[in-house]
Amino acid sequence: MAVGPERSPEWRPRSQCAIERCRWCAREGPACRFCAGTGTWCAERPVADGGVVEWTAVQEPCRMCAGTGKEHNPPGEPPEAPLRRRGTPGR
Repeated sequence: MAVGPERSPEWRPRSQCAIERCRWCAREGPACRFCAGTGTWCAERPVADGGVVEWTAVQEPCRMCAGTGKEHNPPGEPPEAPLRRRGTPGR
């Protein structure tokens, strides 16, 4: 039996991903096609209970948009380069 996911009612999508000067976060563009712009997605995780496998709903930040709700690397556009995370020393 699947159980509804729980999420803090004050949770909001992040304003920026971990990439420094990310061009996808900086623009007003399409919503993420994987989470429909919510910044979260709901999956199911198997849980074994006495030999019976049940599925439990899990809600977590969207991995495709880093929880921002903004489309990152839409089809047909070149990828972000170079990929540098905030706090990473430059070369």
